[in-house]
Amino acid sequence: MKDYLAGNTVWRTPEEQAPPLGVKMLLLNGGGVCVIGTWGDWAIAWAPLPKVPWHIKQLILPKAMRSTRPDDWQLHAGDMA
Repeated sequence: MKDYLAGNTVWRTPEEQAPPLGVKMLLLNGGGVCVIGTWGDWAIAWAPLPKVPWHIKQLILPKAMRSTRPDDWQLHAGDMA
């Protein structure tokens, strides 16, 4: 039995594909630990962040908005593209 779940995304080395600069991504350090951050020379590989589909964003937004008054914000599908 595996003790992890892996999808179709694969790690990329900077030699295979140059990492985008100045944007968040998954980074793999020399110890094999995955972190979120921007590219640095300490990282050995990178992968894009997973996309968050709209139906998941709808689950997140109500929890994030609990600290504000509901009449202070409006939710539109196009706002979270």
